[in-house]
Amino acid sequence: MNEIKLARVDFRLMHGQVITNWVKQVSANHILVVDEELEKNQFMAQVYLMAAPPGIKVNILSPERAVKNLLAGKFSKVSLLVLFKSVESAKETFDLGLSLDRLQIGGLGSGTGRVMISNQLSLDEKEALLLKEMGEKGVDIFFQAVPKEPEIPLSKALEKVL
Repeated sequence: MNEIKLARVDFRLMHGQVITNWVKQVSANHILVVDEELEKNQFMAQVYLMAAPPGIKVNILSPERAVKNLLAGKFSKVSLLVLFKSVESAKETFDLGLSLDRLQIGGLGSGTGRVMISNQLSLDEKEALLLKEMGEKGVDIFFQAVPKEPEIPLSKALEKVL
């Protein structure tokens, strides 16, 4: 089956932290960006493809196409880092059949109606409910912005939001 080393939600997708820290931390050699809009925007997709470090292949697929390719074994021989732009996208992909053991929440932005989970991570009620549902279906969900920080379990985040 697929060798998903890390599945991460981060609204910035591929940025310095992901490229320099998480790829090395989990020994990934392939990045799968799951995002409907980015798959359709060829210009922005090219920007992300060019941002990949040497030796790291990147695919950008919609949730439907990502699940289809994963289930077909197209990523079975790579060490995969899966990136989602939002909790909604991760939940949609999970509901379509993506098998996930763990899901890292690494960045959701800030704004009105959001509760700070740590110095860098926030969550709103809608996201909390989606994550809670995934957690109840067996996905180990945790919050961690960078490798040097400890993981914060979903249960602690839900205490703050719900």
